[in-house]
Amino acid sequence: MQKLNHLARFDMTEGNIVRQLLLFSWPLFVGNIFQQLYNTVDSIIVGNFIGSNALAAVGVFSPMNNLLIGLFTGISTGATVIVSQSCGSKDIEKLNKSILISLWLTALSGILLTGIGLFLIKWLLLMIHTPAEIFGMALSYSRIMFLGIFSVFFYNILCGILRGMGDSIIPLIILILSNIVNVVFLYIFVVVLNLGIKGAAYATLLAQTTAALVTFIYLLLSQKKYGIHLSGLKPDWSIGKELISIGLPAGLQSAIFSIGFLLQQNLINSFGSVLIASYTIVTRVDQFVMMPMSSFSIAITTFVGQNIGALKIERTQEGIKKTLFLSQLTTIALVGLLFIFGDNILSWFTQDIDVIKTSTSILRTLSVGYILVNSYSILTGAVRGAGDTIAPLMASFFCNVILRVSSAYLVVKLTGKSSLIFVCISSCWTLASLFLIVYYRKGIWRKKIRGII
Repeated sequence: MQKLNHLARFDMTEGNIVRQLLLFSWPLFVGNIFQQLYNTVDSIIVGNFIGSNALAAVGVFSPMNNLLIGLFTGISTGATVIVSQSCGSKDIEKLNKSILISLWLTALSGILLTGIGLFLIKWLLLMIHTPAEIFGMALSYSRIMFLGIFSVFFYNILCGILRGMGDSIIPLIILILSNIVNVVFLYIFVVVLNLGIKGAAYATLLAQTTAALVTFIYLLLSQKKYGIHLSGLKPDWSIGKELISIGLPAGLQSAIFSIGFLLQQNLINSFGSVLIASYTIVTRVDQFVMMPMSSFSIAITTFVGQNIGALKIERTQEGIKKTLFLSQLTTIALVGLLFIFGDNILSWFTQDIDVIKTSTSILRTLSVGYILVNSYSILTGAVRGAGDTIAPLMASFFCNVILRVSSAYLVVKLTGKSSLIFVCISSCWTLASLFLIVYYRKGIWRKKIRGII
């Protein structure tokens, strides 16, 4: 087995844990800000220059988009785990094979899921009872966006590979470039050329494709920098099986989570375009609160993977504890700001008084849930880094789908109040967090480490 003494660009197996977590996480955090700017800028321009119905149409597409991306998340997660563990053990041969098989699986899944999305989109919009007044716009927008799924997949897998090797800077730089492209073309297509909702979709498609191409070219030109050599086209399917065995539960978790949102969207759609537009705005804003936990979750996956690969289990556990503290502290601060100034922020998206009032109520209902879901997010990233993706899958399935959806439908049927949908969301986030906390403290995840310790 070929090894290198220094493989990862950012070696997280040595040095001060908090410093390393912060150095690795800040580009992820800033990157998440720019990632959310994709959706936020789209919504601001669509809401102000096309109208609330167009904003609702964009919101209807989001759960379906997240469903397909969620199915792919497994490959990205599996790649990050295997790459980070290969870096931790300094196994250059397995690292190269892991990258190659990841690219193969991405290409195959991208082609397959693009076809599925385009074929099923009209049926899906009908299934979730998309209101007639926004159906045409939702269909046009969704078809164009599905053409960009392939680019989204490749960008995500390449960023997962780079992060697994300890590089969180380059994905950030490329993401900033992509956002600039998105904003420029949004302005040209929607404001200048007046292409409507199709123009918004084309702008995002061009930006996503740019990000994927630039990241791929960078990886090809930087093989020496990372100590890798990507040659040959024959994939190692034995590593592919390992990647899938780790990643499939993670992909199912994301997909199941998205199915829950799709069923929830169906319930929201039944209350009309005002609630749809309001919830669309809230999902754009609340993602900024979710960013710290998302960033730290990605960071702890790489940290755990590298340290388990280096056989440093005590350092692994210490890193998890400190990540929980850092993430919770940041999330509480952001939730406080959002609770106080949330209504002012929501008014950026639309001048519709009913939409602003409804979205403010939803946002404040969900605020407490953001703090409670923090442990779920961080511990999910931690156990994934150890190669255990079953526990997060179970928590997501039972809490975020079965309980959340069934309770939401039940309370709406009994009371007719749409506001209780969002109470159910917060409550089920709490249950998912409690499940992961108990699972982690019992040390069950350590038994899932595959022949490393």
